[in-house]
Formats: sequence, structure tokens, C-alpha cells
Amino acid sequence: MPASRSPLGVIKVQKHFLVPFVLSFVFVLNGCGNEQVSDQTQVSTAKVTVISIQPQSINFSENLPARVQAFRTAEIRPQVGGIIEKVLFAQGSEVKAGQPLYKINSETFEADVNSNRAGLNKAEAEVNRLKIQLERYQQLLPSNAISKQEVSNVEAQYRQAIADVAQMKALLARQNLNLQYATVRAPISGRIGKSFVTEGALVSQADSNTMATIQQIDRVYVDVKQSIGEYERLQAALQSGELSANNQKAVQILNSLGQPYNVTAKMLFEDINVDPETGDVTIRIEVTNPERKLLPGMYVRVNIERASVPQALLVPEQAIQRNMNGDPQVYVVNAKGGADVRSVELGQQYEQFYLINKGLKAGEKVVVEGIERIQPNQKLAISAWKAASTENTVKQGDAK
Repeated sequence: MPASRSPLGVIKVQKHFLVPFVLSFVFVLNGCGNEQVSDQTQVSTAKVTVISIQPQSINFSENLPARVQAFRTAEIRPQVGGIIEKVLFAQGSEVKAGQPLYKINSETFEADVNSNRAGLNKAEAEVNRLKIQLERYQQLLPSNAISKQEVSNVEAQYRQAIADVAQMKALLARQNLNLQYATVRAPISGRIGKSFVTEGALVSQADSNTMATIQQIDRVYVDVKQSIGEYERLQAALQSGELSANNQKAVQILNSLGQPYNVTAKMLFEDINVDPETGDVTIRIEVTNPERKLLPGMYVRVNIERASVPQALLVPEQAIQRNMNGDPQVYVVNAKGGADVRSVELGQQYEQFYLINKGLKAGEKVVVEGIERIQPNQKLAISAWKAASTENTVKQGDAK
């Protein structure tokens, strides 16, 4: 129906058109109001995960590169010269101390021993003859049947013969040693490597090259390299009391995959000298190696627990925030169910946690996840934080 015009020129709208329009406008306003209320309800609480800080004892371990060294190494060299008649060992095998390794032709040494033994027998016979003669002359001397000069001459010959016997014995002992040295024996027990000489080779005492090498590997040394910077930081933390020295110094040897070897290790000493080329300090570790899996020259990783904190307060690293000045801070749940910003002093990093030196107390709850949702004076919807991986993490008290 068309609108009617009043005498004043104002258009009048029929009532039955106006009522639906007003109701629709009211419904729209009502819907907008509900959305605003819903939004206010949603922002009234922030969903966060928290961790309850509880003191605990922790050990700080260092993971450092290292290299395996043989416990003992013996280079086999001849003590007499001659032709190698036979190699008496299998290359790469285990040998015992005193076990024969090489046989050098000994015919010359045997002849020298026999010759010197015959000479010794002759010299001993001469001593016996002169002894009997001297005793007889001494009996005849009181009756003047023989002169004193003759007695003195025999006595001198007797003493010279005794000296000759001693010299022959020493020479025979030397020849017997040469005969023994014709069989080259292992000075230590261990694993023998490649033989550098073959049967028929001529060797001598002047040779600079080794015949073979024996390495004792039932125990080995593991030499760890640590930069002087890391070493000084650890020492400073120990001196300041931030960390406590771990007298046990538990040591673990790891392979290239990060898996531990089934061995027992103990730290022997820290070198007092710094390598001028690398700036590293050497730490020597003694390791039992019954399965012979650690071989000289291998590169390994070593975990050394050198410090500990008996009452440590740990916070996950993702809970640490930084202010405009770069200072560390955390969000702590307050008594009203909200969160307060708290400045903290960070200590050493322990796996995915930070040690808190100052700023927190045992039992306080720290926000770990959902920090970006927190608004001023806003209440929190709290749930307990759980680490993404339970391996190599530190157990904390559950948030309640």
C-alpha cells in the first residue's frame, strides 16, 4: 500500500510495516550483545600449563670427545742379529708374556756357548792344579826344600787362574744370554699386530724398525680433550659455590651412536699443561675393556659427572622469558589464580632445564606453556605441564 502524505509534507509509514522492522533491529542488537558476552567469557581465563618447583639433587655431566689409547704398548726388536728362521705367532692374536714370537738362527750362538764352556773347564782344571801345587810348596817351605820365590810365583799363578775362571764364567753367561735371545719373546701380554719381518729376513740390534707391536687392551686409557674456556667456567662455578664438586666423578663411555659401552671407567687425573696448539686440557680415564670393544685409536664420547647441586630448583627453558633489558623472568601463579612476573637469576643449564639461583621458592608454580595468552589481572585455567619426551628429563612435582 502506498504511503500517504500529510498536509505538512511528512510521509507516514503504515504501522504493520514498522513493527517487523523494529523487532528485527532488536534481535540483531540482542545477538551482538550475546557475542560480546561470550567473548568476555572466553577471555576471562587463560589456559596454561604450570610446573610445581621442588628441590632435588642433580649431577652435572659434561659430554666431551675422547680417543682410546692402549694401556701398555711394547715394540718388539731383536737383541741379537741373525736370520729369522720361523715366525711363531698368528697376527692379530692374543699372546702371553714370555711367549715365543720369533726364532733366530742360533747355530753360531750354540757354538760360542760350547767353546766358552770348554775354555771354562780348562781354566777350572788349571786352578785345581795350581792349588795342589801351592799347597805342596807351602809344606816344603819350612824345610827349605824350596825357595820362597818359587812359592810366591805359584801363588801368583794360582790367583791369575782364579781370575781367568771368573772371566770365562762371565763370557759363558753372556753367550748363554745370546742363545736365549735367539728366541724373541713377548715382554707383555696383549694383542699382537702385523709382523713386519718374514722368515729369512736378516735382523740386527741396530735396526730402528720394529718386528711387531703388542698392545695391552684388556684395560685402556681414554684421553678426553676439554677446552680451557669450559674448564675455567666449571672451576669458577665450583669456587663460587654455585656447583658442588662431585667426588665420585662417575664416567660413562659412549659410542658414535650415543649408546654406552658395558665397561667400568674411572678418572685418573687432569693434565696440568694446556696444549698450545688447541688450547685443550687432557683428562685421562682408565677403562676396563674385557670384551675388547674399545680399540686404540678409536674416537668416543665421554660423560663425566664432575659437579652436583644437592637442592636444585629447575625450570624448563621454555618458561624463561626476557624483558626489554634482556633480563630473565618467569610467570608465577599467585594466590588469586593469576600470574605475576618474577625476575630470576639463572644458573647452569641442565638438559632442557635451567638452574634457578635466586627468585623462586620451593612449591611455587611457574607457567611453562600458554604465556602468550596471559592478560593483566586475568585468571588462569591451570593444568600440569608434561615434558614432550620423558627421556633424559628431570622429574618435577606435579602442579595441583
